[in-house]
Amino acid sequence: MKKTKVYLLIILSLMVVSTTLAQDPHFSQFYNNPVYYNPAAVGLSPGMRARFNIREQWPQLPGDLRTYTFSMDIAERNIPGSGGLGLIVMSDNAGSGYMKTSTVGLSTSVRVPLQENMVTQVGIMTSFVQKRLNWDNLVFTDQLNPVYGNIYESSFQAPDNGSVFYPDFATGGIFRFTESSNTFSAIQGTFGLAVHHLFRPNESFLGLTSPLPRKLAITGDLILEIDGGGDKLYFQRQESNNASFKFNPGFIYEQQADFKTYAVGVNILKSSIYTGVWFRNRTTELTKSNDLIFLLGINAALSSTTRMKINYTYDFVLTEIRTVTGCSHEVSIILELDDFNIFHNLRKNSGFGFSNRNFRSRAELECTPF
Repeated sequence: MKKTKVYLLIILSLMVVSTTLAQDPHFSQFYNNPVYYNPAAVGLSPGMRARFNIREQWPQLPGDLRTYTFSMDIAERNIPGSGGLGLIVMSDNAGSGYMKTSTVGLSTSVRVPLQENMVTQVGIMTSFVQKRLNWDNLVFTDQLNPVYGNIYESSFQAPDNGSVFYPDFATGGIFRFTESSNTFSAIQGTFGLAVHHLFRPNESFLGLTSPLPRKLAITGDLILEIDGGGDKLYFQRQESNNASFKFNPGFIYEQQADFKTYAVGVNILKSSIYTGVWFRNRTTELTKSNDLIFLLGINAALSSTTRMKINYTYDFVLTEIRTVTGCSHEVSIILELDDFNIFHNLRKNSGFGFSNRNFRSRAELECTPF
């Protein structure tokens, strides 16, 4: 029992060291947190999107290892070239009272139609980050006894500064196309690339130089719709969700310093019910997968242009560390309002806050959302 406690302390210390080395939080439902991964996703779909995500990492370990994000983005089609505006607020806890990171970010994007069924967006995000560290709760190696655990006083002298504050910047681009075929009534492909921590801000608590490593995020997915109807490729109608059968294969690749990971899988929507299976790995060897991820959710239509989505994922850890850490949980709640807009439609007054989508060019139209 005493050895088990020592192991837990060591694992927790390693986790804190890993956080100090600035590996950004990751989400299994990256597709439900697009603004966090790529500022170019702001305003990519019409209307307004509000998303709340919570991830509980390794619940069997002591401490509160949770990450919360709230994001909102609003598309703006009435200003030529405008993609939209976005906001993201994040709180990341690395252990109960050990390290807490708070982030507020503002994003904007520029929309560039290529053809009538292709569009690109480029976005930037400016964030303000505060990291707080409670030195009193940390356990150092000179405090540990191999038999009795944490019984010694540490020789480490904690500095007076327990927090750091810095601005941070990210940029990204997204390409989206829509198409149809004899097999699928609608095909939508979205591919994105983003670079975070462009100027590598210094996050040292000790007054030293500790630049935050840049992070590369590459994402891609396809929405394949069967029996959705020909015009549903261009005009959103929530009623088609019950009539259509949608496959959504996708992937994400992340790299930050020496840490690399990728996830691939597929989600399925039928009769307003989401299911999905994904796996995450750090190597190209499929036999050494780290996590097998299961998704279950609901797409509840509130009206023809408004819906709420609730999704839950369970990360089943495939390695032996599962017996100590447990498996992770993640929940996302999304509210979508397709007709919401900031400004009056300049061609036809349809009331403040809502626009008439019939005045968009076909290059800016999206197929029904997944």
